[in-house]
Amino acid sequence: MADADYTSRSERRRDSARSNTGKTVAAVVVALVAIGGGAWACNQSGGGDDNGNPQAGGGDKCAGAQVTIAASPTLSGPLNKALDGYKGGKDDQGCERTYSVQAATDSETLNQIKGGSPSAQIWVSDNPGTFDEASKASGAKITPGTAFASSPAVISGPADQLKKLGGDEASWSKILSAKPALTVADVSRDRASALAVTAASQALATDNQKAREAFGQLALTARDSIPSNAPYVTSEAALAARNAKSSTKLAEIGLEGGSPLVKVSAAKMIADDPQTDAAYEELMTRLTSAEGQKAFAGAGYRSADGSKPPSNAPQGAGSVRTTSGASDQTVSQVVASWAEATKPLRLTTVVDVSGSMREKTRGVSRIEAVSKATKHGLSLVPASTSIAVWEFSTELDGKKDYEERIPMSPISDPAKLKRIQASIDTLPQRVKGDTALYDTIWATYQAAQKDYKDGQISTVLLVTDGRNDDPKGGLSLSELKKKLRDAVDPKRPVDISTLAIGEDVNTKELSDIAKITGSGGTVYTAKTPQDVSAVLAASLQNRSSN
Repeated sequence: MADADYTSRSERRRDSARSNTGKTVAAVVVALVAIGGGAWACNQSGGGDDNGNPQAGGGDKCAGAQVTIAASPTLSGPLNKALDGYKGGKDDQGCERTYSVQAATDSETLNQIKGGSPSAQIWVSDNPGTFDEASKASGAKITPGTAFASSPAVISGPADQLKKLGGDEASWSKILSAKPALTVADVSRDRASALAVTAASQALATDNQKAREAFGQLALTARDSIPSNAPYVTSEAALAARNAKSSTKLAEIGLEGGSPLVKVSAAKMIADDPQTDAAYEELMTRLTSAEGQKAFAGAGYRSADGSKPPSNAPQGAGSVRTTSGASDQTVSQVVASWAEATKPLRLTTVVDVSGSMREKTRGVSRIEAVSKATKHGLSLVPASTSIAVWEFSTELDGKKDYEERIPMSPISDPAKLKRIQASIDTLPQRVKGDTALYDTIWATYQAAQKDYKDGQISTVLLVTDGRNDDPKGGLSLSELKKKLRDAVDPKRPVDISTLAIGEDVNTKELSDIAKITGSGGTVYTAKTPQDVSAVLAASLQNRSSN
């Protein structure tokens, strides 16, 4: 087993002294050194045997020889089984090492490290990203060694549903259009989902628009538990554990191009410490032994190379082709994008209520389609979303060509959500006038920028069926562009997107206006009222990709 690369204690002390977060890092280093020194020492105050050797028992004389391993609840089960009855070698005080597994989520272990009070010497995880985050938090390199078990990222679901997605491997085009829709877990916490979403983005790279929309769709539907009636990205081992507890067994299907492996590995929490090094090597010898591999196979895991599914693997496992998948760096980039996509959204919805919105196609007016689609759109955004509703046409509010009907309100508040829905319902009753587009864009951009909150995404979504048409003048295109250029503030970014209905919208003009603000200037086109719902869904799902 190759040793991982770790920073020495003296280097950590020098680094932490130079760090901008010196107090926090110093606290972590002190805690780690305390574990590395004092926690391992045998308390010999109770005497020894007849030959003067320390006794490996009796009170807490050798309490320091117990090795604590932090592992997620999913991994703690097979770890406990692999270590059942196992005794390690003796430390330099003659105390026999024993191993104890501490069931804790990666987030809990990470929080201990950030708080300067880690309670384990070794950490077992299947998510390399958490090791990287721990390294940054502690100022010490916490690097996992070679993997000792693995599990492919697969799609679970009822067997009849999975057959519709492909043969042995589900194609991404079918997966992302499946009904019911595919869901995933939070990619920042679940390695299988992170690998699968990365594979999807790579497979759809030739169609950037489709890739962004697919990513947005998955981000909006993330959930932590495996559903019994819909396709879901998970690891084969997690699915096996679920099936073991349920009378309804789900099958699995591999991912197009091969299922990337979720690899299980261990990292030392203390650098340059002989006791930790010896305990780590003993542990890895045990976990890679026949006994250790049997324990993990019993929990649904494969060997490190992923070649052979365990006997208790779900239906379809034998046809799953495994692959190493994308690099850790690429996956980390996807996780960062996911974090951006799932930030709370502050959405300023700006609806055209000019007279042309009464125009009907197949018996449905444009404004009726917008009203219905917007209400549906409320179900497509996370509960953390806040929404403001604006309307515009000439002289809508006195001499102003726009009006804020509902100020920015969280949809998680039932009373405020009811007000938003009521305002949307009555949109068709307020249609009149012409399309005062430029003045409205400037007013709503200023409002969204003023309302900006750190850590949230601010977006203006303009819904219109026409070009600028203001008989009384108002801003010209050149004046609007200049005002936007002067107002742009990188510290308070605001995205502008447009849902264009019909053929009269100058999409290039609106795209160019939005690009001035630094956003992608995306314009979504619905040629008929019947298209509005689908296009609005795409715009909301792609809200952070501009």
